[in-house]
Amino acid sequence: MNQAPVIQVNSPITSFASPGFKGLNENEKLYAYHFARASWEGAKICFFQRSYESPGLFYIFHKIFSTEKPQAVKVRLLQNGWSEDEVQQLFAYVAAVLQNCGNFKNFGDSKFIPEVSQEKFEQFITTSPGYQVDQVWDNIRKYIYNYEKPYGLIDLQDKNGSNSYYSTNLSGELLEAVDKYLIAQGVSELNTRVVKVGDEIHVLVASVNEGEKDLGEVHHHKVKLVYGDFAPFLNSVVTHLTAALQYASNDNQKNMIQAYIEHFKSGDVELHRQSQRHWIKDKGPVIETNIGFIETYLDPLKVRAEWEGFVAVVNKQESALLNGLVDKAEDIIKYLPWPKEFEVDVYKRPDFTSLEVLAFATSGTPLGINIPNYDDIRQTEGFKNVNLGNALGKLSKESINFLDQVDQEIFYKHQTEAIFLVIALHELIGHGAGKVFMKDKDGNLNFNLENTVNPLTNQKVNSFYNPGEQWHGKFGEFSGAMEECKADATALYLTTYDDVVKLLLPNRSEEERREIVFAGWIFIVHRAIQGLEFYNPEQKKWGQAHVLSRNAILQSLIREDPDIIKITETQLNGKPYMYVKFDQSKLYTTGKKAISNLILHLQVFKSIGAGNEGVHFFSNLAAVNDQFLNYRSIVIQNKFPRRLELQPNIIIEDGQVKLKEYESTFAGIIESQVEHHSENIETTKEFFLKVQKLFQN
Repeated sequence: MNQAPVIQVNSPITSFASPGFKGLNENEKLYAYHFARASWEGAKICFFQRSYESPGLFYIFHKIFSTEKPQAVKVRLLQNGWSEDEVQQLFAYVAAVLQNCGNFKNFGDSKFIPEVSQEKFEQFITTSPGYQVDQVWDNIRKYIYNYEKPYGLIDLQDKNGSNSYYSTNLSGELLEAVDKYLIAQGVSELNTRVVKVGDEIHVLVASVNEGEKDLGEVHHHKVKLVYGDFAPFLNSVVTHLTAALQYASNDNQKNMIQAYIEHFKSGDVELHRQSQRHWIKDKGPVIETNIGFIETYLDPLKVRAEWEGFVAVVNKQESALLNGLVDKAEDIIKYLPWPKEFEVDVYKRPDFTSLEVLAFATSGTPLGINIPNYDDIRQTEGFKNVNLGNALGKLSKESINFLDQVDQEIFYKHQTEAIFLVIALHELIGHGAGKVFMKDKDGNLNFNLENTVNPLTNQKVNSFYNPGEQWHGKFGEFSGAMEECKADATALYLTTYDDVVKLLLPNRSEEERREIVFAGWIFIVHRAIQGLEFYNPEQKKWGQAHVLSRNAILQSLIREDPDIIKITETQLNGKPYMYVKFDQSKLYTTGKKAISNLILHLQVFKSIGAGNEGVHFFSNLAAVNDQFLNYRSIVIQNKFPRRLELQPNIIIEDGQVKLKEYESTFAGIIESQVEHHSENIETTKEFFLKVQKLFQN
């Protein structure tokens, strides 16, 4: 049995500050309030999507800490013989469960357990005045400390994992057949879960409205759509979106919200697509929002999405820099190494803003966003880019471990600008550039089949996406990592052009810009080294798309030039350690060449939908040899705890909309999360006992 990870009591906490909230008028604050409430009410869904036991933990923790503040719980536990350290270990676990929307890390999808003893943890649960032990605890108790297969990793049952998208009696082969059938029937998998009940396959559709619809048969199993999954939570989402509607500032926002409401009521993904069309047209809003089933990283099959809703206020100064980048985007794209036939015919000028997060209601906040994820809309109508500036925080020097001292100093000094530079190019060009070759429902192709040549083979292109086919379906478990790798690597590639860098760093000298560019490359390499923690040697599987992305970049660099990055093993404080040295002189030569070759392959595979070839290419970069397994061991022995997030809460107090902030502690995270989730607590219990048993191992 592997040693189960715990949440360390020295885990750093990033508080989301938002000075821009004070500049909002009353209508804007009310719009933000209701949209945030809708987002948080929907976020209860994330607990149900993460693991069987996660919604049960949420319910119990909420009952306990809504009755007693963390300080009162602490006093009670100390009086019952707990030590100060044990209380902090408990609070670290509770804070992490609430912030990650479950007992699996949002970054890595691996389970964590309480550091306190099982006896002490059960005492905390069973003696609390806020929670009377019932079926919820009885049903989840055995899972909390169980880290053995299949309980330690989110994956399909027949791959020694567990998940809350598919019942345990469904094989991967049958699921693949069901998904192909759904696509053929014109049914989106995005907002669904799948369970086998007797001999029937039930596709649970997230919607307020309930009902059933027979679809046909797959492998002799009757398939039916069952509407009403997550209905109680989506009903609250609709209530708050309806309230937000009266404070919308323009028709695009009104039409967007109306489409959201109809989508959540019916479960029809086409209505969510409509909402995104209106969202794209809402250029430069003071309050930026988005909501729905958005990203597919969590689903083992990478086709079903996790709930997400956010509200943010625009940072005008950083947004001005980003809009300068947008103005030059068409020229910047010409630097990319693929032929013009592999680029979009007409570049749709996107909105690109830097935001201060007021609420990001999901299992973890990204640093940037490029949505919608509907490829046809992105290509023909456009998309938006978002930089979430206050979600990053500043890394301590201690957390920037393993780097050679000179490289560490450079990255520490320039981290804010370097990461801003990489994220901006990652979101705008990395995700925004490149064409996807498609056939529409009328049989028309969006490219010239006779004259388009694959630059990797010098042969005519003969593959594309048929109606209903998506990137995720073509490239399977590697789809998310390949897309993130293309975006990360494209950002690095473009930083080698000083005219591009100057757009985002206008007040820096050429020497300073080159040093900041180097810091950006160090950022990716350092994250790749630290990310080795998320590789599972037993399953030969990466637990997180972004860390696999960065490791593919690291491998590309080393394979092009073994001398560009030197890793030296040593000892530090009696433990194995290593130092990583990046040869800055090679960045613009062999470094650029490696990255150019990488993004050319990734874009071509994506454009033509070459799933088999793309997966073969990328799986080679994803392989971890014995040397890197040794580096992984060193990383784990010296790892620095991952940060937790502390978000503010938009409240109405004495008739005024206010932004409530919390103490930057585990107790502060607990208190904030309890207040974010102020509705539907007993409903959570009822839904858990009624529906979640379908996903019990």
